[in-house]
Amino acid sequence: MLDERRGVGTLAWVRAHFVLLSGSAVSAIALYALASGSDDPGWMHVANGSLPAVLGAVCLWIGYRTARKHPPALWTPLPWFLAAWAAYYGFGPLAYVYGAPETVAYMDALYPVDERALLRTNVLNAVGLVAVVVGAALFSRIRIGAPQAPRRSTGDDPWRVALLFLTVGVPVKYFFELPYVLGLVDFILPGSVQYLGTFSGLAIVPLAAAAAGGRRKARLLFWVLVASEIVVGFVMLSKLRIMETVLLFVLGQYAVRQRIKRLLVAGLIVAVGYVAVLSPFVNFARTMLGRASARHVAEAVSAGQAYLGEGREVLADVLPGVQAWWSRLAYSNAQAFAMDQYDQGEPGWTFAMVGYAFVPRFLYGDKPIMTPGFDFTYLIQGTHASSTGLGFVGEAYWNGGWLLVILIGLLVGSLFAMLGRFSIYSVQSGRWLYVPLVFQAIYLALRPDDWFVPSYVGGVLQVVLVVALMRLAFSTAVRQRHKRPESSRARRTDGGPLVEAGP
Repeated sequence: MLDERRGVGTLAWVRAHFVLLSGSAVSAIALYALASGSDDPGWMHVANGSLPAVLGAVCLWIGYRTARKHPPALWTPLPWFLAAWAAYYGFGPLAYVYGAPETVAYMDALYPVDERALLRTNVLNAVGLVAVVVGAALFSRIRIGAPQAPRRSTGDDPWRVALLFLTVGVPVKYFFELPYVLGLVDFILPGSVQYLGTFSGLAIVPLAAAAAGGRRKARLLFWVLVASEIVVGFVMLSKLRIMETVLLFVLGQYAVRQRIKRLLVAGLIVAVGYVAVLSPFVNFARTMLGRASARHVAEAVSAGQAYLGEGREVLADVLPGVQAWWSRLAYSNAQAFAMDQYDQGEPGWTFAMVGYAFVPRFLYGDKPIMTPGFDFTYLIQGTHASSTGLGFVGEAYWNGGWLLVILIGLLVGSLFAMLGRFSIYSVQSGRWLYVPLVFQAIYLALRPDDWFVPSYVGGVLQVVLVVALMRLAFSTAVRQRHKRPESSRARRTDGGPLVEAGP
């Protein structure tokens, strides 16, 4: 709980700001409806150019105010979801209004979007936002099954947990996942096995706590691990892997120093670095190498040198005038296509794959690929050349119209509330073995552009099962043996996370 003494629940910010956020979204929907009913392109243009920005600003303000008033709330998904919504569905669609003509033409090459289509997608995103927030607010009222942080608990030893994560993750990542991603093997690696490889990166958070507790080996291992994870992401040419490592680093620092200003500065630096450096470099390197990843470090370094030399000019020549970084935040073209498909009697099939989420691939070799981005691109353009995202809100409309949008939004909001409550419990009680589930909750919140079944069903189920098995098998082994004496660098409160210290 964020503050039991004051009667504030795990998601108190949802209840405190529910009227403001939902009221703003509902007002935006009403204004969208008025603009659409007027059949005046001018009014549609004004609505499309202002309301997403206003609604995104409200989301950012509520997320910031929540973090300032209740710092532990940043371990819950909803503040991160509001920030991601503001980026993807507040700022992203504005590219159609304020972006360069070349940018709009580039986005229309996938699927053309006029003022009315843009207005419909903005309504869709606003309805999805309301549904998620309402679902979170309603579920946060339910007290059944809410874990309570024990008053007397030694929690988990972060050093032991980190070693366990490394023991599980390092062999899988370097002997199975990395060769598979680099194309050095010809078999399909099951997603469950690939997931185990992420435990090497997840060790960053407990290592930060162990280092703050005074373990010198943990401090050294922390920096070695962060560097190695970034190098692996660099070789894979994976923006997602690099950003995951950066996020884990930030969370590790926040676990020992709950300073919101430092977190915001780090977030701004990461966002600028992603837009200005990481994203264009990865695009250039993949084009230069002709594949999605390098084969070894030397190849990745060669691509980096080429990019620093003339790569930026080459990219500018390939897409002259195109604000590619902005277009990647705009999903209106994919959403407009999905809405048109459903309205024309050709609904999607992705939600029908939910049953496969409960079947491991090693038990059913013909299990379909659960991320249908390439198939979705084929529907739009008749080619499998790239993978196109849609987001769970647009995907819900594609599969079942407005009713399913509302139902899925309520379900996602409830999931966020449940995972957020558990995350607060885990961090406050020092249960470092639950870090994978805490990180998964934040990761889901940051990826509203992902596919629903593999992420919100299969992904969560996979993490829950793995964490439950690890708790059953290693609970005694990772338990804190004794309370370490306080030092000038670290202070522990009730077995919970360390504060005012860092590696």
